[in-house]
Amino acid sequence: MEHAKHLQHAYLITAHSKKAQLLNLLHLLDDPKNDIYIHIDKKAQGFAEEEMTAAAPNARVAFVPRQDARWGSEVFIDAIVSLISLAIQEEHAFYHLLSGVDLPLKPQREIRAFFDAHAGQEFVSFERETAKPHVIEGRIGRWHWRQPKNPLIRKFERRAAPAFATLQKAFGVNRLKHVPVAFQKGGVWFSITHALACYVVEHMPEYRAYYRKSSCADEIWLQTLVANSQFMNRRAFIGWDDEMSATMRFVDWSGGGASPRTLTGADYDMLMQSGMLFARKFDEAVDADVIRRISDSISG
Repeated sequence: MEHAKHLQHAYLITAHSKKAQLLNLLHLLDDPKNDIYIHIDKKAQGFAEEEMTAAAPNARVAFVPRQDARWGSEVFIDAIVSLISLAIQEEHAFYHLLSGVDLPLKPQREIRAFFDAHAGQEFVSFERETAKPHVIEGRIGRWHWRQPKNPLIRKFERRAAPAFATLQKAFGVNRLKHVPVAFQKGGVWFSITHALACYVVEHMPEYRAYYRKSSCADEIWLQTLVANSQFMNRRAFIGWDDEMSATMRFVDWSGGGASPRTLTGADYDMLMQSGMLFARKFDEAVDADVIRRISDSISG
């Protein structure tokens, strides 16, 4: 474990919008002891690699090929795995997945100190000890079409999707029948060790077909790999349904729906006193001041 203290940390970042927020995040992660790997969604415009590299001059910045990672699509999983695949070409102490609208809540030296103290542990969240069968069946056991780009077609798709699911259920469609895998579910974002990162890249091809034409399998793929491996015993947090304790990320799902609540200035004191290392999500169009305050606080 002492060996890990001398290794770089790898930050894996996925972004599809909010370029200014991404550049600010890169500035906050800029450190000679960090390597930053970035995936920019294929549909995003105006994200120049030179500008992103310049935002973190002290870190090593690299990019993976852009993919069309639409919301809910299994292509988002492919983008994440591509980031891990590139990053593990050199051993790192931890691999931290963030989105471009996340923020660290602590300076880099404190984040490294925390993970030094938890070397060899995996920060992956699980919703339950056993995933709800109807959720797994609904997301990957039935067929889903890809979210359309056109807003009008997307509106139609949202209305038609429940009927399509009902029709499949009526006909007994379940692609997971006789599949010898125990699927699991939890949060998308993680901090994992080099050993688990390598395991992911080696074994993901065995599971990839299960996520074809799926919906929101980004909350299933990593948990399933971990649950079917020895890494389940290496979790830093061995409980359930506590994404913050399991991943050290402040995420507020109290608003309901498919996305966490956007954090604002009203949350500032709670965020800074939470003990968490990262937080999501922020939106400069909703509250740019809280982004500035947190950035100023951790950058000194």
